[in-house]
Amino acid sequence: MSLYKRLITGCFLLVVLVTAVSFLVRDSFLKIAALESHVRVAEQSVSSMEAAQAALAREDILAAETTTQGEDAFLRFKQQAQITQQLLLAAARNARNFDPAIQLDNLLQEHEKIIQRQSIANMRIENLRDRQIVRIEQQWSDAVQQIQARRNIMVHGLHRREDALRARLITFCGLSILAALLISIFTVTSLILPLRRTANSAQQIGGGDLQHRVEWRSSDDLGTIAAEINRLAVRLRDLRETESGRRQMDQQLSDAVVQSIFEPVIVTDAKGHVLKLNRAAEEVLGEASDDRNALANTPGGERILSAIRAAVSMQQAVTGEEEAAILPMRIGEAERSYRLRTTAMRDVHGRLLGAVTLLEDVTALTEVDRFKTRFLNVASQKLQEPLQHLRLALYTLTRGFAGNLNELQMDIAHRAELEAEKLDDIMTDLMEVAELDTGRRELRAEKLRPYYALQDAAARHRAQAQAKEIRLTVKAFEDIPYIAADRRALRTILDNLILNALRYTPKGGEIRLEAIELPERVQFFVVDNGRGIEAERLPGIFDRFSGTGTAGTGMGLALVRRLVESQGGQVAVESRLDHGSNFNFTLPLAMANASRHPVEAG
Repeated sequence: MSLYKRLITGCFLLVVLVTAVSFLVRDSFLKIAALESHVRVAEQSVSSMEAAQAALAREDILAAETTTQGEDAFLRFKQQAQITQQLLLAAARNARNFDPAIQLDNLLQEHEKIIQRQSIANMRIENLRDRQIVRIEQQWSDAVQQIQARRNIMVHGLHRREDALRARLITFCGLSILAALLISIFTVTSLILPLRRTANSAQQIGGGDLQHRVEWRSSDDLGTIAAEINRLAVRLRDLRETESGRRQMDQQLSDAVVQSIFEPVIVTDAKGHVLKLNRAAEEVLGEASDDRNALANTPGGERILSAIRAAVSMQQAVTGEEEAAILPMRIGEAERSYRLRTTAMRDVHGRLLGAVTLLEDVTALTEVDRFKTRFLNVASQKLQEPLQHLRLALYTLTRGFAGNLNELQMDIAHRAELEAEKLDDIMTDLMEVAELDTGRRELRAEKLRPYYALQDAAARHRAQAQAKEIRLTVKAFEDIPYIAADRRALRTILDNLILNALRYTPKGGEIRLEAIELPERVQFFVVDNGRGIEAERLPGIFDRFSGTGTAGTGMGLALVRRLVESQGGQVAVESRLDHGSNFNFTLPLAMANASRHPVEAG
């Protein structure tokens, strides 16, 4: 029997079983409902009979009162007799519904004669209470007892039938569940076992046992799969005999190429599991190089795994040129610095195979950069004091404290004072960058309101903007959440960006300071409608000494980038020539439990 026939047979049996159970349950519930309906009719009949019996007793009492109380008692008796007649009629009708054999018409007729009595005198003459009412009451009581007895017998029988139906229903449901389990086990077993045997056979063939064959003689889809797997095994065996030598040589050649590369090379799959290492990479990873999860167990390996995930997700090479891309690692007693270069690896059909990571040794370059940083730090500190003396001397000359100067001398002194001020700005920026590079500048995060930070920055530069007839506006909501940032660093960032905008915005222009909330961060904008930036300058605009030489120090934007990135943010610029510039940067939101600055705490 083919897999399709087994599956169809199992499904058909389950459908039949479910249908049979459904009909049985429906029939049982209908019968139980009918039995409960009979019980309700019996209960209703007994209840109405007992109500009529009580009315007869009340009528008997009122009939006795007519012998002593006169016409008022007779009227009450007549009213009660009419009520009793109505109850007797309803009880007789319910009794016939319960048991047609019960006939109460003679009692109804006798009671109707009582209602027809016209005066109290007739009642006294005929001795109505003794002869008629008492007899009707006695016969009605007998009928009530008869109905109650039949009701009890019926209820007892109905309960026995209900119990029998419930027992039958429970038994059949239990048998049905057992049958369904057996059918399901048979169906699943008859389907899974052939599939498992086929999978095991395919696994053996995939493992290299090309002599193995899949056994399945049916002509269904599984038979087709088995035949194709067997045919594939034959073709692979033939190909292996002819291509194995050439592939082995290619593999040896590729291994030799990888091993001959001086820089560490790490080949991984898309999940970061190590597939191949060259000797230099084994030296870097050390004892963990034999582990497939070596990158997860090696200091610095998480940075490599992050680069691999980025290269795989972006489907392009990830190459870091900035200091953030430098990976320090210890090899024995030596400390080395590497730059990560990760590229996604694909086959000839474009399918993703993994990633290749090259660790470029930049230890010497890092040392040079550190030396340059120390040199800038020392030079800026050594030049600061002479510069201050120079500025003081120029201030003394321009203010006339050293005697009067002629017009040419005064002009030369003013120009020298401006150049000294520019040189002081350069020295200040150099010292800021040097402090960040050497680690002497520690950034302390506080909870700051973006709106107030922009307002303070605008207030600091509004006089200079008004002098150039430039509109300086703030566009931000006051309730933007707090950010976690260093107060002095944020002030330096905004000052540098605003001064840069003031420098290149013409008279009558506009500068906007904006802030918006993004997920987990706040983005700041400094937008101007100045002359803009040339396209060729944009890629290196945040590099050190990127100024044009006509204005600026060339260090302000580099300092902005370092301060922003040191606080976990990012900085970018958008600009077109003659269409202004848009500098923007992001800073993270403050955590809920971050401490508040005393000024902002109020």
